[in-house]
Amino acid sequence: MANEDLSGLDMGETIDWYESSGIEFRQAKEGLIFPYTIEQKEYIELTEDDLSLLIQLFPLTARKRSILKKVVGKPTTWFRRDSTAEKPQETQEVKQALSPTALVPSYIDYQTWRNTGIPSADIWLYRLPKNISTMTRRIILAQGFVHEYGHSIIAPALYIPNYKLVLPSGKEVEGLEYILEFAKLAEAHAPISHYAATYRGESNCFDNTDPQKAKIAIGEEMTETIAAHLLGLAFCEEQARRTNPLSDRSDIESHIKEFLAAEHNQKI
Repeated sequence: MANEDLSGLDMGETIDWYESSGIEFRQAKEGLIFPYTIEQKEYIELTEDDLSLLIQLFPLTARKRSILKKVVGKPTTWFRRDSTAEKPQETQEVKQALSPTALVPSYIDYQTWRNTGIPSADIWLYRLPKNISTMTRRIILAQGFVHEYGHSIIAPALYIPNYKLVLPSGKEVEGLEYILEFAKLAEAHAPISHYAATYRGESNCFDNTDPQKAKIAIGEEMTETIAAHLLGLAFCEEQARRTNPLSDRSDIESHIKEFLAAEHNQKI
């Protein structure tokens, strides 16, 4: 994939919009309980109260399905020039980066799941450069955390065979089939965000020639949609949609709400 197809990995325009939009993420009140371990806190600008507030945006049913184990702080990191959409490469040397604003704000790590076979995930939050304003850094990290926490809820349905969900209506569905229904709805619209556009193929479709690549792409679209729904913002090409990102896709919003409200039926 040519580098020009990786524009979604460059946060330059996103940062400019956050800086000029007037959007804020104010520090959360003290006393909230964060139910996960945090490691290398010195790299994380968001407080435990901030992270707790963001988790509480998710319905309790969704939180119960999360496989998150811990949050880990990481130093400033960029996407490297040899990245692809399927395999982004990282560097802590800006000279090797796609651009000075091709920053990695967050990441979800499944290595323990791969090693043990037990579903689990860690969220990594990266320190952002100080030449970005404090409020913009907070917004970027908040969006990144909500995005990755969404992954920790989606991943079991996406990758565990016969993972059953019980919708609020009482209907039981196969998790993967429900996510693929979301993908069909999403293909009828432009990508939810500038970042999500990186994972669309020809004719605005997800690549169906490689099931693994398709799952990665659909997962990114879905987590970006969850973050857009819960936070009420998404940097995208259509300016009118940036602070009302689901205004043109009520079908998708209903699907996301239903997915987050679903319970896991562990009887397989």
